[in-house]
Amino acid sequence: MTATTYEPTRQRSPHFFDSLFASLGIFGLALRRNRAGMVGFIGLMIYAVWVLIGPYLVPFDDQVRLDQIASPPGSRLVMITRVEDVSRYTSLDDLNGQTVGVLDRSGGETMVEPYEDSGALEVETERFSSGRGVPALLDQLAEGDVDAVVLFSDAAKRYLTPSSSGENDYPGLVVSNAELGRPYILGTDTQGRDILSHIVHGGTTLITTALVAGLMSTLIAVVLGAMAALVGGMVDTIVTAIANLVLTIPSFPLLIVLAALIQLNNPLMLALLIALLSWPVLMRAIRSQVLSLRERDYVEAAFALDLGLRHIILREILPNMMSFVAINFIFAVTRAMYDQVGLIFLGMVPINDYTWGVMLYFGRSRGTLFSPDSASMVLSPVIAIALFQVSMVLFARSLEEMFDPRLRTAK
Repeated sequence: MTATTYEPTRQRSPHFFDSLFASLGIFGLALRRNRAGMVGFIGLMIYAVWVLIGPYLVPFDDQVRLDQIASPPGSRLVMITRVEDVSRYTSLDDLNGQTVGVLDRSGGETMVEPYEDSGALEVETERFSSGRGVPALLDQLAEGDVDAVVLFSDAAKRYLTPSSSGENDYPGLVVSNAELGRPYILGTDTQGRDILSHIVHGGTTLITTALVAGLMSTLIAVVLGAMAALVGGMVDTIVTAIANLVLTIPSFPLLIVLAALIQLNNPLMLALLIALLSWPVLMRAIRSQVLSLRERDYVEAAFALDLGLRHIILREILPNMMSFVAINFIFAVTRAMYDQVGLIFLGMVPINDYTWGVMLYFGRSRGTLFSPDSASMVLSPVIAIALFQVSMVLFARSLEEMFDPRLRTAK
């Protein structure tokens, strides 16, 4: 009888994708249990699509249009004809072989340009002349020099709407097509450009810089705080003293002074500067957490086995603080975005990219705060920044539940 030998069964190490799917499952369960976190997660996904894909779908509008300056939301190009031609001319295709009047450097001039190049119609261009070209163009239409006029709805409303006394400057003219051009959903800025396109493109640099600054400050705080607690001695004294020194100086005023001394043309340089002033608070908290975790048995065992400082920080201590670090990272991103917007709003940073902060800067400097029609230039970036911050904070609640088993079991 032959003896049967048994080989010990090797335990299969968890595969990377198994761990990944398990983590995603816990994360999905945390989102389902936390409605506020689900709302925050959906909001962040919308912003991710907005920032990464939106600029490719919506072109940036940089064309100056003199007739569309500071127009209200929903305004658009319209067609104006004489009353007797209202049913004949409702589109540019109906004006084949006729004459159309437009203003120079306006949206109407851009719209009729393809028709003029193809010879389908003749174009009579009138100079804008600080708005005086609008009545001159309407006079040509009333006198029969042109067959139709392409004008912006705001200007058409101003001249064709009867006054309080019931009088109309051009009783023989009427809007034949009130939806000739596409609507400006958020209105136009002080140069007649589409605000919606600026909102779509304005978040990329601002959010990216805030994420990089938050990541840098969190990384600095975690590394220095863990080193100070684990190494102790002179290292702890020096790091703590530097952190206390930075904390005694008001961070934003110091950031303004440094921005005046350093030319921040690169977003990465701005992110680094914000990070260097944002790490002390989190560093002190990390140091306290690590001093508490250092007394645990598994950490003392790692020291006894001489596994090295890097292993102890990354494998033994950091996983137990992941919830705290992740939530503070979100708050660091929030602060970095506010710091950026504050510097841009005060004009302390060179304007290289058209961001939400730049929109606020121009909105303040060009007086849109005092005009109801152009208030969207200031309100739109404010709302975009506020909703992003709310999404980040709500999402932090789901992260806290995902990393803390006690919160999951409590529900």
